[in-house]
Amino acid sequence: MNFLYFIGGVAGGFLAIIYSKWITDNTSRIDIAEEWLGAGGTYNFWKLIGLILIGFGFYALFNM
Repeated sequence: MNFLYFIGGVAGGFLAIIYSKWITDNTSRIDIAEEWLGAGGTYNFWKLIGLILIGFGFYALFNM
């Protein structure tokens, strides 16, 4: 089961990183991300979410 979490986390993370512009264009900008991360903060927010998903995927696989 952990292998499925790994595959889902890595795939979801890569999709969030690759399609951060599409996600932002089809949803609204996140005001707190724009404030804390500066101009283009929403794009960076989605990329950070993608990295966190990848990290959780590896965590689930290796069960540290």
